[in-house]
Parts: sequence; structure tokens; C-alpha cells
Amino acid sequence: MQNAKSKILRCDTYGVPVDAMDEYVHIGKSTALESLQRFVATVDEIFGEEYLIYPNAADTTRLLAIGEQKGFPGMLGSIDCMHWP
Repeated sequence: MQNAKSKILRCDTYGVPVDAMDEYVHIGKSTALESLQRFVATVDEIFGEEYLIYPNAADTTRLLAIGEQKGFPGMLGSIDCMHWP
């Protein structure tokens, strides 16, 4: 099941439709959705209070300033651009 779980994460990570996972992993849509829901719930339970909080006004101002300084005005952050120094 561990291999199947890693494949399920591809649904979320790469935006793969859940139906497409049926042929690839040989599990049904309901199993894929349940696994993804359990994963998200676990991440929220473990990291929610510290990392999954909404930004306040000061956070938003700071993040917009950083984005503008790096050439991305109006962007509040993007995983694709996190590696930029």
C-alpha cells in the first residue's frame, strides 16, 4: 500500500485526475480520494497550527514587498519561485 499512497500524492502534486490513477495504480477512485483526504487531514493535524495559518496584514505587506523586489509584483508567493535567492 505504501507504493499506492505515493502514487496518490501525484493526484495532488501534479494535478492528475483521480480517475486516471485507476489504471496506473489499480485502485478505485474512492480509495484514491480517501487516501488523499487522510493525507491532507494528517498534514493539517501535524503542521496546521504552526504553518497553515492565514497571513495577517503585516505578513501580506512583507510578502508583497519581497515579491516585488524579486521582480514578481502582486504575487504573494509561489512554490515555483521559492528557490530564487
